[in-house]
Amino acid sequence: MLMDLELYRTFLAICDTRSFTAAAGLVGRTQSAVSQQIKRLETTLGHTLFERESSPVNLTEYGKSLLRPARTIVSTHAEAMAKFKRTSFAGIVVVGIADAYVNRIMQEVARLFTMLYPEGTISFVIDDSLGLTRRIADGSIDLAFVTEGNCPTRGPVVFRDRLVVVGPSDVNLSGADPLPLAVWDERNEDEAPLTAALEAMNRNYRAVCVCRSVHAQHLAVTAGLCVAVLVEGSMVAGERAYLESDGFPVLKELTVRLERSSAKRSQVIDFLHDQYLSFFSK
Repeated sequence: MLMDLELYRTFLAICDTRSFTAAAGLVGRTQSAVSQQIKRLETTLGHTLFERESSPVNLTEYGKSLLRPARTIVSTHAEAMAKFKRTSFAGIVVVGIADAYVNRIMQEVARLFTMLYPEGTISFVIDDSLGLTRRIADGSIDLAFVTEGNCPTRGPVVFRDRLVVVGPSDVNLSGADPLPLAVWDERNEDEAPLTAALEAMNRNYRAVCVCRSVHAQHLAVTAGLCVAVLVEGSMVAGERAYLESDGFPVLKELTVRLERSSAKRSQVIDFLHDQYLSFFSK
């Protein structure tokens, strides 16, 4: 039976993250698209693969039996494609990722590079979008995934996401008084719409965690300490989004662009740019 390889990739992403939301970020699709893909796979196979009512998501017995074959299919395809595309490039490519998207794309960025250039080295720079565009301009990094609007951008759109209020999945903090927040700092514009909305609703809140690290904010949320304004596609297991139905405001949409430095010309960087654009914008 022929099966769309993307269905298996999505299936494995859910298995690895145990969350449809987190898997959506991993494969670069919306949560609804991920759900539709799994329904297609289940319809084709004639079996239910996940216990959707559980949190985190669990595999059914049939889903467990599919796990190993699915990994074999995906890895075999990746190895076959890599053999055709490999080059003798043994240099270094520097890739910048805005810290808000590390959870969503870094794993696939590294994996795709290694498949294409097994003798090469990828060096990551994690910074905010403004810092990354400055490095693109001075040529210290070759490619960068940055947020449109936070800095000058001219590269192609690679994917879209949105900011949401994220809380722990095992503790409902939506009604906490005061609402405990993890904040970047007092001037962060991404958090301003949330605090303004809370004040308009006469909701009490207080900062219980101040940290200029997206990773640290995720840790604070999954520990059950607070909620935070984070990128929906970068959510991890142990988190849930608080949306309008929970009494929280709609936050801003995000457009992510792939910037390329013009400081040096390289066929390797050109090809890698095109491969990343194709992979993440599908």
